[in-house]
Amino acid sequence: MREPLADLLIVNGRPWSDGAPVPGADGIAIGSGRILAVGGTRALEALAGPRTRRVDARGATVTPGITDAHLHLLHWARAQAQIALAGAATRAEALARVRRALDGRPGATAAIGRGWDANLWNEPPERGVLDAVSGERPVLLHSHDFHALWVNSAALRAAGVSRDTPDPRGGRIERDAAGEPTGVVREHAVRRFAALEAGVAGTADAELLPQAVGRLHAFGITAVHDFEGAEALRALRAVARAGAAPLRVLMHLPHAQLDAALALGLESGIGDDVFRIGAVKLFADGTLGSRTAAVLEPYDGTTERGMELIPPAELRATVERALAGGLAVAIHAIGDRAVRSALDAFEAAGALAARPALPSRIEHVQLLDPADRPRFANLGVAASLQPLHCTADLDLVERHWHTRRERAYPWRTLFAAGARLAFGSDAPVESPSVAAGLHAAVTRQRADGRPGGGFLPAERLTLDEALGAYTEGGARLAGSWPRLGRLAAGLEADLVVWDADLHALPAGSLHEAAPMMTLVAGDVAYESAARSGAAAGAGVAVAMGRGRR
Repeated sequence: MREPLADLLIVNGRPWSDGAPVPGADGIAIGSGRILAVGGTRALEALAGPRTRRVDARGATVTPGITDAHLHLLHWARAQAQIALAGAATRAEALARVRRALDGRPGATAAIGRGWDANLWNEPPERGVLDAVSGERPVLLHSHDFHALWVNSAALRAAGVSRDTPDPRGGRIERDAAGEPTGVVREHAVRRFAALEAGVAGTADAELLPQAVGRLHAFGITAVHDFEGAEALRALRAVARAGAAPLRVLMHLPHAQLDAALALGLESGIGDDVFRIGAVKLFADGTLGSRTAAVLEPYDGTTERGMELIPPAELRATVERALAGGLAVAIHAIGDRAVRSALDAFEAAGALAARPALPSRIEHVQLLDPADRPRFANLGVAASLQPLHCTADLDLVERHWHTRRERAYPWRTLFAAGARLAFGSDAPVESPSVAAGLHAAVTRQRADGRPGGGFLPAERLTLDEALGAYTEGGARLAGSWPRLGRLAAGLEADLVVWDADLHALPAGSLHEAAPMMTLVAGDVAYESAARSGAAAGAGVAVAMGRGRR
């Protein structure tokens, strides 16, 4: 029986899979949404027909499709239409941006912004100065790490927050010397303003979400692990099944939906490779930027040890309930005290940890005590990490964790101890750029080369290890390995044709790489303007059906 003809033939490439370049291969044949063969171009030509499209990779790397194993897609999509405060070097600059945005978008509904970081400001965020530029219109400004909210007086009134409002468990309303709210709320106190934000946040989702998916495809991302609530679940399920070139979604459930999920009999792994139910997300602590990450020793120069958002005994009980019901658990744990509490909870669960169809995981792991290094592998718990957090937070590490800096962002340590690593971005906190993430993982430097030699260079990963965390790591956590995350005959044709041989690039230039083509299930989800222009100029035939733009 004759082999099926290829819709698309990628030639002159450097296929990469399973942790290394594929030996002896420089081409990939794709047909009917699947990989027909990976091998030498001469042999693959036998699969070509008159309607086969040929793509010259020009010596560039071809990888499996990339999984972003931790992001907030709906929030990232909405951020494109919100007041942008990232990079504001002073409070005055942030306020000027708010004033310009409000002048350009008049109205009475709440205005939403995000991205401020007051760690390097000389003046703190507070409601009085925000009132001066906003008047009676409610304004809600999310911090860079999304664990604090800066609001004006109108928003405080609309949310019913006053000097008499008590701090919620796991949250804090910042107050001045007179006991009045300053306008900054942290952690679970942010929830008081959720209804106010919900009234305006979703009005443009139908337009913003498809645009966001297109940007992810341009980064080479074909699958995401999303950490949002019921609203996002409905929206992303529709996006995932929207037709050609979808985005594959592993949807995690918030803690607040645990009881409902158990009552309905939902279990991790329900679904398919397009849309699947993931884990239950729990928050063990806050963040480094807000000094709410729970640490074993006080932050340098203070007596503060952060916040345990779920007490250890309750965390253990909640983890056991979820696992017993067939739901894997993903625990946000940044500080070493929170990471230990999370590991203790999994250890206490014992044999229950093996019940869910998907592995459980700890998100972020930005500080790790040496005694806990081997416990990830021993307990079968994955480490879900975000390389750009390391390079973005270097100054904060030196300021708050300098006395224990050698324990920060322990990628090599975890990998060497046998832990399963999966990489993501935490967008919109950081950019979902995969090239930037690879650069950070391999160099532990910012794009400008700082710090020289890299931050704790012993914790750097090799390019192959980092690519593995972006491909195999995420696919395994989603239960889609080996159908996805690999390049081999018979598998789904999710792949990325890069614009360079990644292994030939100097490590310091990895952030300059970019996809020139991204395929999802054999469909071209993204093609760079330079790539498509060159193809048109060369008269390249485009296959009908699968493989079309």
